[in-house]
Amino acid sequence: MNTSLAQVQQQFAKALHYQATGEECQIVSDHFSADERIQIYRNNFIISLSEVLEATYPMTLELVGEECFTQLSRQHVLSQPLQSGDVTHYGAAFSDTIEQFPTVLEAAPYLAEVARFEWSLDKAQQAFSLANSSISVQPLANLAQLTSDEYSLLRFHLAPSVIPFASRYALFSLNLALQNEQLEHLDINAPETGVIACHPNGVPWNTVLDSEQHQLLMNLQAESTLAEIDESLLTHLETLIQLNLVVGFTITKHEEEHHE
Repeated sequence: MNTSLAQVQQQFAKALHYQATGEECQIVSDHFSADERIQIYRNNFIISLSEVLEATYPMTLELVGEECFTQLSRQHVLSQPLQSGDVTHYGAAFSDTIEQFPTVLEAAPYLAEVARFEWSLDKAQQAFSLANSSISVQPLANLAQLTSDEYSLLRFHLAPSVIPFASRYALFSLNLALQNEQLEHLDINAPETGVIACHPNGVPWNTVLDSEQHQLLMNLQAESTLAEIDESLLTHLETLIQLNLVVGFTITKHEEEHHE
């Protein structure tokens, strides 16, 4: 029976995840058996994707050590198949994989949250690289030209890489403490909220925001008009603007104009 190239590729992908044998991939046995040959491919496959995970999750690697991280990444590679030849977006749901290791979470209950934080850093870079100018916004300098009626219809727009982040752990402080090698005074169990974004050169950055600043950021991300946002939160708008999180604004048309 003839086997199509697509079928062979499908079987090979299964074999890399221990779901098919070398013989089922039509690998010929000689000095090495078909399964021994496919094992070489498996090892290289796992190592390559594990290196991708190491690059994406350096904080997690530093916290658990190389041996533990190798086991975590191996489990992730085998349970989360690569969907394309492009590894740019590979590594999502690594936090879910970590949660499959109760002994690891017993030693470091915050580890899955650390992975979620690091994936958000990666997502910010992805969003930055994919950003386009399809939405036309007015520059903030034009705010002075608005009438009082227009202010209530105003929507601020965030930079594409902006990601609000909240955790029951002090992950922003942990990130800084790891960079400065000053972990001794860190209270990891202190909840923190903040923002993750990218500099103009695409390098991600992050900072802590207080609860009201974070709530305002969430409102802006939801594209709420100023009239829809609690007035007390708007006192923090200048802080978000100074952080270069806001790229411009649009004016929402009156409802009756939409029906014309």
